[in-house]
Amino acid sequence: MTRRFVSVWLSRWPTDQWRRRNRQDGPAGPLALTLAGQGGIRLHAVDGLAEADGLRAGLLLADARALAPSLTAMPADPAGDRAALVRLALWAQRYTPQTATDGPDGLILDIAGAAHLHGGEAGLLADLGARLDRAGFTHRLGLGDSPAAAWGWARHRPSVSDPVLPEGRGAWPLLLPLPMPALRLDGEQVADLARVGLVRVGDVHRQPRAPLTARYGPGIGRRLDRMLGLSAEPVAPQAPAPVWQVRRSFLEPIATREAIEAAVLALLRDLARRLEQAGRGVRRLKLTCFRTDATVQDLSIGAARPARDPAALLKLFRERFDTIEPGFGIEMMELTAVSTDLFTAEQAGLAVGGGGALALLSLLDRLVNRLGEERVGRPLPRDTHRPEAATDLAGEMEAGLADPAFLPAGGGSQGPVAPSGMRFPDPVPASTPVAMGDDGDRPWPKAQPRRPPPARPRTWRVEGPRPLLLLHPPERVEVAEPAEMLWRGRCWRLDWLEGPERIRPDWWRARLGPTRDYYRAQLADGRRLWLFRTADDRGHWYLHGLCA
Repeated sequence: MTRRFVSVWLSRWPTDQWRRRNRQDGPAGPLALTLAGQGGIRLHAVDGLAEADGLRAGLLLADARALAPSLTAMPADPAGDRAALVRLALWAQRYTPQTATDGPDGLILDIAGAAHLHGGEAGLLADLGARLDRAGFTHRLGLGDSPAAAWGWARHRPSVSDPVLPEGRGAWPLLLPLPMPALRLDGEQVADLARVGLVRVGDVHRQPRAPLTARYGPGIGRRLDRMLGLSAEPVAPQAPAPVWQVRRSFLEPIATREAIEAAVLALLRDLARRLEQAGRGVRRLKLTCFRTDATVQDLSIGAARPARDPAALLKLFRERFDTIEPGFGIEMMELTAVSTDLFTAEQAGLAVGGGGALALLSLLDRLVNRLGEERVGRPLPRDTHRPEAATDLAGEMEAGLADPAFLPAGGGSQGPVAPSGMRFPDPVPASTPVAMGDDGDRPWPKAQPRRPPPARPRTWRVEGPRPLLLLHPPERVEVAEPAEMLWRGRCWRLDWLEGPERIRPDWWRARLGPTRDYYRAQLADGRRLWLFRTADDRGHWYLHGLCA
């Protein structure tokens, strides 16, 4: 199969992108984008009206205003333009998954095996050009056997010529008359070749290769071979084509929530059928919405365990549908399973407590997708004496909440219970043999005993009771005689004060902070507090926690 490439040249990319970014038609007069350069502020890009007035990129802004007093100059954003070009390359994957950015103002599309899906090469170019026109981009297209040929044809072909080049050597009569910049040479090389009369691609093609390489180096010959299809040119796609992906285009753009939900449910059903055949479930899904204004919106969800139930996954998407902005409508949706895993079927109805385990997983999934993965987790102990740093919040995936060992037990021995109410896995007895089948009497191999892996017990070991709520940071209080405490502008009476419990800095780390003496106190109304004062400054008291 012959490989064919489409080159998209956005000839007014920075200025067109500026107009789109500001959601307006722009000024009526000439427009230029500026950047700080040598000698002052210089023009970075100009539109058609500015170019008609004699303005070019690189001109000083002061000189440009002298030539065109009505010029509107706005600061350029090269980083934003590059990011927008990447998004446009991802949008172009509606035609082929092999798309990439090509320089600061172009795209390259490998359409091998994809043109027939859009009515052939001419139909694909017509659809692509029409969509870019509606989006407000000034562009030119070129199609050839190699990326270099498509690049040169899109930028330097005659305006009345067909953008589609013939296949094979039939394109040479059209490529050889192109000017020398069509080989993608820099200005200095073009000027050196022009001084010896080489101004067309055909002029270089007629020269003996050895003298040309000896004088100008191998770069010119290499670029000529790439344009004529005599050597290959690698093209790295913007992103690898995902394995688990389904997409759906719409005859009319959709914008209502009901239509979006129906489309997502249909995509989930299509993906579930494919996953079921492979025996897999999804752990992370990404929904991509292609809007009519050539912009792309992404929406991602995650699951604690492999899942493929369309109704359950749709519930997770519903938590995020409010973030979708359809604009003038969504014309295509793409659903990608970013992460998958082997799917294990479960029957929870016959197991005591099994329904509660599945309900907990469903709750965790909803909380993670609504609040964010970094805000949902369970506490894990840390090796420190400081009460405020004694725990870390581990994420859902990091903490292993999806592991059945951390789900509520259905019966029997509960085993050690973590502070979050989830049980730890029971240790396996060292004498339990591994099943080896009916021929276990053979002298070798013998069944080896299964020993639990060495691991530190994940429990909190503290010397005294701890409060339910810690204040961060601790609040300054005044403790006066007889048994009175001033806190938040009020005077509280202390019934009793018990302590101290001394907590020192971690001896295995740098000794940061003073030693603290903690006391348990009870107010006259029955509330209990956790107070401390530093060992080196006994005049200052702090309230650190509230007890039950």
